[in-house]
Amino acid sequence: MSSQSLQVSNSYQAESGRRILSAGILLSGKEKFSPYYGGALARWTYEVYSRLADELHATTFGFPTAAADLYPLRHQTSSSSRICNLVARVPRVRRYEDHLWLWSLMSRVRGLDVVHIHNRPQWIRLLRKFGYRGALVLHLQNDHLGHWDAASLDRLAPQLDAVVVCSSYLRDTFAPRSIAIAAKTKVIFNGVNTHLFFPREELRQPKTILFTGRFSAEKGVLELVKAFDIVRRTHPDARLKIVGTPLFGLASETPYVRQVRELARSLFGDNSAQIEFVGYVHHDRDLPAYFQQAAIFSSPSIFQEPFGLVNAEAMACATPVVGSNRGGIPEVLGDTGIVIDPENISQYADVLSRLLSQPELCSKLGRLTRERCLQMFDWSVIATQWIGLLQALVRNKPVST
Repeated sequence: MSSQSLQVSNSYQAESGRRILSAGILLSGKEKFSPYYGGALARWTYEVYSRLADELHATTFGFPTAAADLYPLRHQTSSSSRICNLVARVPRVRRYEDHLWLWSLMSRVRGLDVVHIHNRPQWIRLLRKFGYRGALVLHLQNDHLGHWDAASLDRLAPQLDAVVVCSSYLRDTFAPRSIAIAAKTKVIFNGVNTHLFFPREELRQPKTILFTGRFSAEKGVLELVKAFDIVRRTHPDARLKIVGTPLFGLASETPYVRQVRELARSLFGDNSAQIEFVGYVHHDRDLPAYFQQAAIFSSPSIFQEPFGLVNAEAMACATPVVGSNRGGIPEVLGDTGIVIDPENISQYADVLSRLLSQPELCSKLGRLTRERCLQMFDWSVIATQWIGLLQALVRNKPVST
């Protein structure tokens, strides 16, 4: 397909004659645009932009993804991805990988009303340098600006139109250092597909505790296993299910995974009835059932988690959440979940044991979390906020082509 045929115009018109915005979404790194192999950024992109088809023409730009694995949303890539992979392996030239990738996309993004950049603040300057004059939105799901000093933030501010963050916690890691950046920063939460994630009480297993997420040290899986060892002394019929792998869609045995498995074997032997390592599951097809079955979901992140999407997904399924007191997790839970210090193992275990002993409390918390999720985290709510932001940004900002 030629670059000319891939050129996206900013002059789309609805049948009513109303102008429809055009937007390009740049996935960060080499994330695949796939429900199975992609991560939270790909999911956010699909869930929000698929709901805005009548308001906006969206194209996601990312590294190659097999057609069979793609989300059903317009996606484009570039043959330069192969060269970028080679450049990334050469120490002296790897810093030019971003330049090459963005330059290869310029013919297709230059005329768009909005370019939405996931997690790459350094791309703002490059896109302006290469001639993009439309609205630039930097969307942060991690602390990429947290180490920037005030002068750097002040220089960044005039080059972009908005910084969107997924939590107030994340905003407060950088915005207080720059009045100019703070004025352009807005919190828009992550969301949940409540048509996929919903309660099914007939599936509920009263003594099952669930963890799902990336199987890595910062997610606190080891701390959960230690806490569960204490829980089973009071609840010998309790079960723990651990869903996830270190990498999206790939089963891999890292030193940390081996450490957790060895601890589990030393504590529980080979009794898979008490602790089960499920591995990676398909997010849309298989994951909802695990939330629907669990009596408790726990997210014991030991790092400053910017949001913690799995917490909101559990809430959508009316599953009570025991989350850590780190980052944006307390903000997500509000007063409908229970917050703990995941490194205080005895306190952590006590909260889990108390909930298992009080099914009425679990049911009450479940109802409250579901209500909060529908009000704040349903993707339709997020999509409405997003299109409102984009329309406001481009209303008086003509695009130079």
